[in-house]
Amino acid sequence: MRRKAVKHAAISAIVAAVLLAGLASQAHANQMDALLLPGNAGSKAHLTAYRDITLVYPEGSELARLLDGRVERLEFSLQGDSANPVVEAINRAILDDIESVFVLRNATVDYVAEIKGGPDEAVISYKIDIKSEVSGFLLQEEEEGEDGDRPAIVDIEWRSFSVKGPVVVETEHGAIDINRPASALGVMVPGLDAKLAGAGEIMEEPVLDFGRFGLPMTSWHFLFDVTGEQLKNYGVFLPGEGATVSIFSIGESSFREGTYLPRESEAEITVDGTRVEVHSKTPPPSGGITVAGYARAEETNDVEYLTVSSKQSGLPVLGFQLQVLMALGGMMGAIAVFVLFKSRR
Repeated sequence: MRRKAVKHAAISAIVAAVLLAGLASQAHANQMDALLLPGNAGSKAHLTAYRDITLVYPEGSELARLLDGRVERLEFSLQGDSANPVVEAINRAILDDIESVFVLRNATVDYVAEIKGGPDEAVISYKIDIKSEVSGFLLQEEEEGEDGDRPAIVDIEWRSFSVKGPVVVETEHGAIDINRPASALGVMVPGLDAKLAGAGEIMEEPVLDFGRFGLPMTSWHFLFDVTGEQLKNYGVFLPGEGATVSIFSIGESSFREGTYLPRESEAEITVDGTRVEVHSKTPPPSGGITVAGYARAEETNDVEYLTVSSKQSGLPVLGFQLQVLMALGGMMGAIAVFVLFKSRR
């Protein structure tokens, strides 16, 4: 009996660890959240891009003397016309690379770059936060007919894009390319961008890269909410106007997908005659696409899309819900066994 209790507790602990790992990964992840309303105005998206670059150098070196104890922060917000270069760059990337007419408009952009230096290491972090209205995703409207209802068709290909070129914006600090890590360095620590030029791709790799959200929709988890409570988070409808929503999410760890890992790259360069290690880390993808109505992911000729109906046309897919319920059941069982085990000692 005691062996079985230990075995059950171990299994439940593993399940809990996987779930908690998924929740932890969302604390710092490249984020994409979208609300798509096929029959209403008010669709919106929230995109957040992160990048961390770590420099490792010898104590007492020229770079150490420049950066040790130094903390610099570059921060600004853009909206209206000042945010247009960002909106136009993203819309162009989606159109050119994916051939989708999904567009952002009326966006606000918050940018933060920071460098913290120590005696033998400095960490440079970047965050670009974009909140925008969206449109162009509805390929076919829902229709009711005598021969049967026709669902709406929603474009979902747009979710995977990467802005390859420069995205130069005018700020109170001057013109800054927010898509290139090196650009902000020259403002925070004049001359540092030139010193790190040898790092090549790491310092030039685009920050606005959401390519990992292109994982097949079969890799996204699916949930639905018939109460419409999820829409209250967006403030779209007045009280009592809620509707069923379908939620596709990515980033949660599970036994099916495992744990999403950050993308990392390294380089070694020489700065002022001293070897410097440069390490870049882009966090894993996390987020969700919420669609008003009963949505189903479909694929035709390698093109993915959603069919969306305001009426339920079939039983929902509950794979992930069952995983969660089973995991929680296992965790509760482990707690019960633990309590009984302790009470008998």
